[in-house]
Amino acid sequence: MTAATTLTALPLASAFNLRDFGGHRTRDGRQVRTGMLYRSGTMALLTDADADALRALGIRAICDFRRPSERVEEPTSWHGDDVEYFCRDYSEHSGVLSEILRSDRATPADMHDAMVRVYCAIATDHADAYRAMFAQMLSGRLPILINCAAGKDRTGVGAVLILWALGVPREAILEDYLATNEHADWTWRLAQTESRLTRALRDRADVVAPILRADAAYLEALFDTLDHQHGGIDAYLAQVLGVDADARAALQDALLTS
Repeated sequence: MTAATTLTALPLASAFNLRDFGGHRTRDGRQVRTGMLYRSGTMALLTDADADALRALGIRAICDFRRPSERVEEPTSWHGDDVEYFCRDYSEHSGVLSEILRSDRATPADMHDAMVRVYCAIATDHADAYRAMFAQMLSGRLPILINCAAGKDRTGVGAVLILWALGVPREAILEDYLATNEHADWTWRLAQTESRLTRALRDRADVVAPILRADAAYLEALFDTLDHQHGGIDAYLAQVLGVDADARAALQDALLTS
């Protein structure tokens, strides 16, 4: 068990999958600082006390990976004007859980395959957002919080890219990704609002399960796609996101301790 596994949970009453993803050891023996990198699902349900606790963390940037309709339905409003808030308007489908539930005849295998396809497309579909995420950090806007609706897919890949750039081993990155299965309380989350996903969970829980789960096969699809399309994650970082060796060194100086 890594340090991050024991430090991630934040004691907030109405947060969903909100955690610190620092604490991991890097391949050269350094450690990712805690209190600098946060990841979350929707933050529209936060209590006033939760919002106060988040503001007390000193977060300076938020990268919200959600689509416009998601942001309208569940706005992020806890932060002040001193926090740099990034979002973008787009129409790609990757990461939109409810849109995968189109066929009433879908099987669990169908849904698993659909999620694999999401992870094959996500690095391309959201390259602009990930580029902005790194730009925020490189401009000194730390601590940073990245989020989407579930804090699992779009956010999960963002966290993968950050941890990889910092030199965290792949096994620890997978562990951080899979921690969603411990931290995301879907029973509580789906009880807060009535939605297509809520109804599907009641009627077809086995079919919905692959959508709600962080699965090592999904992350494997991401890495395989980056290997085939870009020559690996290092090349993707440098050539697509502009995170070259100098940028990675700057991030490591800011976010690693010896």
